[in-house]
Amino acid sequence: MNRADIANTAPATRRGRALIAFIAAAAFGPYLAPGIRTEQTAVYLAALLLLAVGGWVGVRLTGAGLVAVALHGGIVAVALLGVVLPPPNSTLYKPAGLSAGLDNLLLPLAVVFVVAMLAGLGADRAVMLRTVCQVTVWAMVINVGAAVASMGDAGAPQFLLMWRLGDDGESVADRAEQLGRYSGMFNQPAEAGLLYSVALIAAVYLYRSQPVRLAVVSLTLAVGGALCVSKVALLVGLPVAVWQIMRLSTGWWRRTTTLAGAGVALVVAANMGMLPRWEGMDFLLRLIPASGTNQDVVALYTAGRVGDSSSLSEIIGVVASTNLWTGVGAAGLRLPYDNGWVEALVVAGAVGVVLQTLLLVALTAAWLAARSRCPESPLAGGLVAVVVGASFGLPALTANRAATIVWLMLALLLIVHGDGDTRSRWWARSGRGSHRDQIFTASPNVPRRPQAPAWAGRTP
Repeated sequence: MNRADIANTAPATRRGRALIAFIAAAAFGPYLAPGIRTEQTAVYLAALLLLAVGGWVGVRLTGAGLVAVALHGGIVAVALLGVVLPPPNSTLYKPAGLSAGLDNLLLPLAVVFVVAMLAGLGADRAVMLRTVCQVTVWAMVINVGAAVASMGDAGAPQFLLMWRLGDDGESVADRAEQLGRYSGMFNQPAEAGLLYSVALIAAVYLYRSQPVRLAVVSLTLAVGGALCVSKVALLVGLPVAVWQIMRLSTGWWRRTTTLAGAGVALVVAANMGMLPRWEGMDFLLRLIPASGTNQDVVALYTAGRVGDSSSLSEIIGVVASTNLWTGVGAAGLRLPYDNGWVEALVVAGAVGVVLQTLLLVALTAAWLAARSRCPESPLAGGLVAVVVGASFGLPALTANRAATIVWLMLALLLIVHGDGDTRSRWWARSGRGSHRDQIFTASPNVPRRPQAPAWAGRTP
């Protein structure tokens, strides 16, 4: 066996897949206590476990991955400066929670290094990527059921409170449901919309050769995006997914089956009178420029954040009166971060905005440098497109559960280098702590791992 075969032993991949599946599933778990989410605990515990077994030794990032991590680390450093040397705050807006702010910034780095340690210990990135995609797709399909269950007169099921706030207070999702926007287990419709978008492109990647399954899953996820009336899902994720479906090289009949199935289902729903009874239909129709609204197009599609009387100009004024260049620190302010650049501006000032922009550019460049005809390239491109587009409506790279899934996939696709060496490590051992020698020999009885895709060992 060559080095690549040694580095990707079956035991390491099995354990890596199990741990990555646990983290991905935890991203859809409830609050364990007010302010403590399941996936926070899972990620930090996994990081400590992997550090304890020496996972840090084999960590390698791609060139573009190093740049991306350094840029995000720069935002963290500037935000921490505001904690050590807090600027005077003479505004009416009070600081938000420091622990929550730090978690938003540090959790992405923890996710990346968990993936890097797993890859360094020999786990196959392609297997872990497929696992994350499967968990995300089917968790979001289940979330559609939770959203539908919330549409009755009784409102959302009581148990969903554990997913939204972790206490008995009124959540953003509760207020959104009064407008007919149903986000299921997620507290914010925009966060649900981001994950519906990610799940859509993941479904195209998983089921590109299974047109019936792709049609059913895609339609279900599209319905979920419509029910939460998320512009991220409807204006970013859905168009990207449809474009990818149309570009599938598996035959015109499969594309036709997928799109026709979606169209027939919508027509049936309309004829049965399901759509007119939905309270959110009026809210959804407002996204159509010709629907009679007096808002300009820019203000319409950015929910007033940009355009006439934009809320963004008010936020800039608040930060400028405090500390325009480096912001107010990781704690932030009690303001709605309805934009990735807004969050960067508040916590790290103008420097943070520049670093945030360069980070998105670096991710785009990483995909362009590593693209090929392999199946993972469209997934990487679709994910980057969704992240960039979604950043105009929410902080896509720090948005709680959604950010964990996004960084898991970004790390597996673009950031982590996958040529770990598992020799002499218990991670690659099976049984009672002893190596099976045949794993590291060219014995014909040991099945060889399939050839890694072209992108797997390339450093952009």
